[in-house]
Amino acid sequence: MNWINNERFIRYSEGKAVIVANIGMDTTADLPEADAFEGRILDKGSVAHDVDTGDYYCLNSLGVWKKQQIAGGGSFGTLYNAMPAASTRALPIVGDLEIIEEV
Repeated sequence: MNWINNERFIRYSEGKAVIVANIGMDTTADLPEADAFEGRILDKGSVAHDVDTGDYYCLNSLGVWKKQQIAGGGSFGTLYNAMPAASTRALPIVGDLEIIEEV
């Protein structure tokens, strides 16, 4: 199961809202397709949190989820309350992100 915790509207495309979203999911098997949520399309920069393992994934511009690792033991901060503004798309991250696995 997956769900949207928070979202930011970017634009409309073909009658659907293009959004950057913070997604929760029970397991990695629940990573959604970009058009999985009715009336919405996930845009690059969307973040998914696997509540089973604690792992984070970011959606790239090709629509592929990339597992994220934070160098130096940093954290994503409170994603639920700090979604990026459409103009900046910056997440509150401490440390450098590295792509460690494609999903």
